[in-house]
Amino acid sequence: MSEEKTTPKIEPTFDEDGNACYQLFSTPKEKNIVQQCVVYPDRVIPVIFIPGVMGSNLKSDDEDGLKIWRLDSNDQIAGDWFGTNAETRKKKLDPKKVVVDDGGKIDEKSELYLLKTRRERGWGTVGYTSYATFLNWLQNTLNDFNDGDSNERASLLQTTLKTEKGDVSLSKEEVDLTYRYLFPVFALGYNWLQSNSDSATALAKYIDKQIQFYRQYERQCEKVILITHSMGGLVARHYTQHLGGADRVLGVIHGVMPALGAAATYRRMKAGTENGSGNAKGWVAAQVLGGNAKAMTAVLSQSSGPLQLLPGKAYGQHWLKITDDKTTHAFPEEDPYSEIYLQRDKWWGLCEDQFINPSKSLNQAGLDRDWETFSKIIQREVKPFIEELSGKYHPQSWAFYSADKTYRSYGDVCWRANTPRVDAWLNRNRQRDVLAGRAVDKTEMLDKRSISSPLSGNGWAKGIHQTFQLLSAEEAGDGTVPVRSGCIAEHYLQARFQVSVEHESAFQNQLAQQFTLRALVKIVQNIKQTTLRDE
Repeated sequence: MSEEKTTPKIEPTFDEDGNACYQLFSTPKEKNIVQQCVVYPDRVIPVIFIPGVMGSNLKSDDEDGLKIWRLDSNDQIAGDWFGTNAETRKKKLDPKKVVVDDGGKIDEKSELYLLKTRRERGWGTVGYTSYATFLNWLQNTLNDFNDGDSNERASLLQTTLKTEKGDVSLSKEEVDLTYRYLFPVFALGYNWLQSNSDSATALAKYIDKQIQFYRQYERQCEKVILITHSMGGLVARHYTQHLGGADRVLGVIHGVMPALGAAATYRRMKAGTENGSGNAKGWVAAQVLGGNAKAMTAVLSQSSGPLQLLPGKAYGQHWLKITDDKTTHAFPEEDPYSEIYLQRDKWWGLCEDQFINPSKSLNQAGLDRDWETFSKIIQREVKPFIEELSGKYHPQSWAFYSADKTYRSYGDVCWRANTPRVDAWLNRNRQRDVLAGRAVDKTEMLDKRSISSPLSGNGWAKGIHQTFQLLSAEEAGDGTVPVRSGCIAEHYLQARFQVSVEHESAFQNQLAQQFTLRALVKIVQNIKQTTLRDE
């Protein structure tokens, strides 16, 4: 009786030229052993993940290269930044004095056939706490060549996913096509303090570099797929729509992108990062990111990237409301830049000049210089970037967002007045001009402002003291991006999927991952129109 035939699989190693090498071994003929060499595809489609604001690791731009913003663990980042004052934040988080730090924590794994390690593919440049789980899952899923029918790509054929727009159901032929290509997953950390247009330029160079790398090793490589989180979507859109990158990109998958901006940016400059979870953990996180107006303004006033998350004209009118009893004033009427962001002498304007440079004394000449610098950033970098990108998307765009009322987000931002009853009664016949009010205490930096509002008509008082408080977020969303901004208009997208996720951890959600994988398989079908088509 002959022995059962065994078939060991021989994985390749690769020489310095990228050639596959197989270590075979001699066996007695009677053992009936057939050695099978595993051959991986020589056609490559890099998948590049672009993180959101604050999602990239940064270090100082000097010979010491000291870590500045490293997201290896929640305890570590809290230890680095909890309690850090505004002066230190402004100095350390200067967009001109930091560069991307590629030394972040990663989970390395042997993937020789991809020709680059995970660190070489940039995984150390992005926050481990936010993205490691997703990146690891995605790469493992795209490497499942040897898993047979148990692999996750094949399992997509047995499940469905209901989308609001578009069809992400898959055929066996569509899934099978993806196995004819290698998908090395890259992560592009970027300097999120600088303009997103600069980061898009960095993305252009990065894509060209990776394509050239694989061609150098005689792999066929022509286009990439982009996956973006939050502000990373703006980077990708600027690259494809303004830097000629559309032809280099097969498709783009956007996750929780603030397509029209995020009103939370205004709230954070006025009162610091909100504690959406309402608990001690959320409070600590808010303090780490910047817990008051002074801490946030010191950094954001010099950083065009985060400011480019402000609502643009397409966000809509009247999202900033100032309510005094039965009277509500709402802005903008037309232009948020002139009506809100560049309103220097209004207590409700975006930027309070006394917080721009906290290390300096508050002399008028210094305040004027600080305001002029901030004003130029808004006029020259923020407004053009937002408005010129409005309504522009790669033709193969896919997106998911959250519309959960559990994760309330700032759609509108509302200041509500509290007026002392006695003062209100004594001046009941006189109109209050709350828009022209002046700040009584310029050291206030949380969600309240003490305002002296002028009174019309005759009387013993020229003004009345009121306290204005920022109300809590009310719109459904992901805790940062409200529905009105996250729900991208259908005609820009191939498919849109609504899923209940929090903003920062969006890609850790299983349904979000499943949508991403399905969209990727769909995007790969466009390879048939390129020189990498399966023939």
